[in-house]
Amino acid sequence: MKSLTEKQRQLWEYILSFYEDHSQFPSYENMQQEFGYSSSNSIYQHLQALTKKNYLAKHGRGHYDIHPSKRNELSGFYPGIPVKGRISAGAMHEAISENLGHLPVEIHPEKSDHYFALIVDGESMIDADIRDGDYIIIDPREPKDGEIGAIRYRGETTLKTIRKKENGITLQPENPSYDPIDITPDEWENIMVYGTYVGKAWKNGDDWGLIFRNG
Repeated sequence: MKSLTEKQRQLWEYILSFYEDHSQFPSYENMQQEFGYSSSNSIYQHLQALTKKNYLAKHGRGHYDIHPSKRNELSGFYPGIPVKGRISAGAMHEAISENLGHLPVEIHPEKSDHYFALIVDGESMIDADIRDGDYIIIDPREPKDGEIGAIRYRGETTLKTIRKKENGITLQPENPSYDPIDITPDEWENIMVYGTYVGKAWKNGDDWGLIFRNG
């Protein structure tokens, strides 16, 4: 807050308060009335300064939102689903465990506070509408038969449909160009289950989409 002038700080605090009360950004008219400005030009100048200092993000002409790096200043802020790394949907590769931030998607924490996300590498699950670069949302529970699981097998990660059989399980790709992986009971100690695929998010320009699986 030290980087803001007094007037910028007052406007910033008003924006936070308005956003908390109304779940949306205040209009120019709202801000003019609050601070007694006779025209919108002063408001515009302050908004431009807040944008340059990464307190606000501008979307199109005249549209602003709170910058993702400052959303933690909102009361009751929920940061979203953490992105914990990448997972292969193709040839298996070593697990990558890292902190890649949070999905900038509004999801109610009561539903998803235990979920996490992984970035998909590869095209082996395209028939399940999971594509290279998608952010898949994982519920950290063991997948049921027919569900899609995030698995670590022999030290490498993969995303596949789980097919349970009497003599083991099959990690089934959803792309005919890839071969299934059969795992027998004597190899179960080589398996680590990260969780079950429950949805995905993807970016389209500056916008994000989100879907959850039914059931």
